Amino acid sequence: MKTNNKPTWLGYLNALKNKGVEAEQLKLTGFDDFFLANDFAQSFFMHSIPFVYLLDYQSGLYINMSENFAGYSAECFLKEGINHTLEIYQQDHLRLFDEEIFPDRLQILEEIAPEDHKNHIFSYQSVIKNRYGQHEHFLQRNCFISDEDRNPVYSMGIMIKINDLGDYSPVLQTVERIDTNREKENEIICKKVYYLNKEDQIFSKREKEVLSWMAEGLSSKMIADKLFVSEHTVINHRRSMQQKSNMPNAIALVGFAIKSGII
Repeated sequence: MKTNNKPTWLGYLNALKNKGVEAEQLKLTGFDDFFLANDFAQSFFMHSIPFVYLLDYQSGLYINMSENFAGYSAECFLKEGINHTLEIYQQDHLRLFDEEIFPDRLQILEEIAPEDHKNHIFSYQSVIKNRYGQHEHFLQRNCFISDEDRNPVYSMGIMIKINDLGDYSPVLQTVERIDTNREKENEIICKKVYYLNKEDQIFSKREKEVLSWMAEGLSSKMIADKLFVSEHTVINHRRSMQQKSNMPNAIALVGFAIKSGII
């Protein structure tokens, strides 16, 4: 299954079942050393109780995992594998991960040497239905062990409950590179915003007005005077549009708007 010619997560898992990869080739035993040696894992344990898992993409089975995730015992996941996860995944979030977030991950991994995949941490928010039928919000951070063709085969992740941290729409994905020498902080190499509802990504009438004046070369102060609003309001509109379009700056935003026919 593909979306816009990109492989979805579920399609990727199905395709990988037919691909033979030797565990020895991926040095799975080194994964435990990676987990224990890196600061990112240790820092999580210091300030929260995470749920930790190791998933084999080929079989769709969990090799290991913590107890009591969203009220479920580890046995539920170890016996039923990814199928149990799919049953409790909130469907809009599952669609977003399957069709948009995971395909983007594959593209990012294509630019990274396969032996370096394990040193890149992917983070995003997801929603899971707990054992009692209630939706809970989690921050997931994971990395991959991949084969020599850059195909992720194992995923190790940490899930941390974040119910008390406010609104979780839109969904933000970040990708960090770990400094293996542990001399620097993790480097964020990618950030992207995703929308559960496409209508949330559409620019408002006022945002389009601001955008039109931006295309004319007016500053935020000049646009504010034109629209009889504060400069702060104009800046907020611009930031909102940059977030919706994933554009890094005003110039890129205007270029995107012209190319997309928005103005």
